[in-house]
Amino acid sequence: MSLRKKLIAWYLGIVAVVLSIFGVAIYFYLSSGLRNVIDASLNDQVKAIEARLRAAERGEEFPDVSSDRLTIAPEFVELISPTGEVTDVAALSESHRVPINRDLLEAVRRSAEPIGEDAIAADGKAMRVVTWRVIGDDGEVSAFIRAGYVIEDVRRAERTVLVILLVAIPLALALASYGGKILADAVLGPLDRITRTAQSIGARNLKQRVEVPSSRDELARLAETFNQMIARLDEAFERERRFTDDASHELRTPLTVLRSEIEIALRRERTPEDYQRVLQRALDEIVRLCRLVDDLLTLSRSDTGRLTLELVPLPLGELCRDIGDHLRPLIEERGLDLVMEIPESPIIVSGDQRRLKQLLLNLLDNAIKFTPAGGRITVALSQREGRAIVQISDTGCGIAPEDIPHIFERFYRRRKKARDQASGSGLGLAIARWIVEAHGGSISVTSEPGKGSTFTFDLPLADHPSSPTTAS
Repeated sequence: MSLRKKLIAWYLGIVAVVLSIFGVAIYFYLSSGLRNVIDASLNDQVKAIEARLRAAERGEEFPDVSSDRLTIAPEFVELISPTGEVTDVAALSESHRVPINRDLLEAVRRSAEPIGEDAIAADGKAMRVVTWRVIGDDGEVSAFIRAGYVIEDVRRAERTVLVILLVAIPLALALASYGGKILADAVLGPLDRITRTAQSIGARNLKQRVEVPSSRDELARLAETFNQMIARLDEAFERERRFTDDASHELRTPLTVLRSEIEIALRRERTPEDYQRVLQRALDEIVRLCRLVDDLLTLSRSDTGRLTLELVPLPLGELCRDIGDHLRPLIEERGLDLVMEIPESPIIVSGDQRRLKQLLLNLLDNAIKFTPAGGRITVALSQREGRAIVQISDTGCGIAPEDIPHIFERFYRRRKKARDQASGSGLGLAIARWIVEAHGGSISVTSEPGKGSTFTFDLPLADHPSSPTTAS
């Protein structure tokens, strides 16, 4: 069953239950109300007769018994002996009298108030009969009094109300079913449009969006949420397409170089020195290819959460010195100066040693690559407000302002002269950002073209509450 049919069915079910309860309540309220009015009047009259009988037994004058309630004329009044025999009767018609219910007389004998019952007269008419007892001076029942009234009009009114309810309730349910359909269409119409739009959206048309209702209700929020989800999917697909295109291009370049070198070498006989040069260039391209594949694998695993960090307490200053000593020969070979501003007191962070080394190597390699001979590279470490601050500065060509917002994107390279100098894959800074963020830190860059750049990242100290315990 569809949601629309379920909604209509539930709506009709609830309306049917409410109308049924309401109808039953009306019927019984009317029936009991009319009987209560008749009973009240008959009760007053049988009690008045009782008072007169008691006064007659004592030789007193008849008391004046009056009532503010409606008084109706009974069809018959009977005086019954304690044994259940009629001793006196006053009836407008003998056909309106009803047989004596001896079980009821016993109930009246013990009752503190008159008891009413429905009965059928000799002529088949419905009667309402009230029975009461007279207590003698000895405390025993000396007589019973019965008064009856024809309630055919009451029964007719009950049947009329019942017919009206039996006609009105199905009619109300029919109207409710139509109203339920309108309600279901109003509620589910936007959902149908969302469903149709979702069915039409594929990987090739993620620019399409769902119409947002102007009601600003739950359906509007659902449509907005759906559009936001599609926008995220569109962004993810676009990022994946760019990533795939860029990765394919980066992988094709070293493979093309390898193929060209090997094809040229095989066209004719070469000297051992020529073959050695070809093999050396091929090895360089294979190393570059392996590094690129490793970087792609690192980013892919980080995206899927399958790359975990082995966090241990690390002296960050010692790690910076080790990386500086490792790269110092290369830096000096390029004609650069390396300045290490590391405090003597240890600064301990909770980190993955391998990944933090990779972070520092990527940032320093970037500084070496874009700093001309005679320049200076500075590595400064400090701590502030429970965080370790690392700044890697250079006096290189700097970064153009339009490049800074994209510098940490995958496969993004600097423009103009810097791009010509670049020989990497454009993944180093993207990996650096992932490593910093996985450790609970942040990374940023400031730069001025022609004067140099400063990359700054911070990590929480090992004993600080914000220090990560696990990461992936």
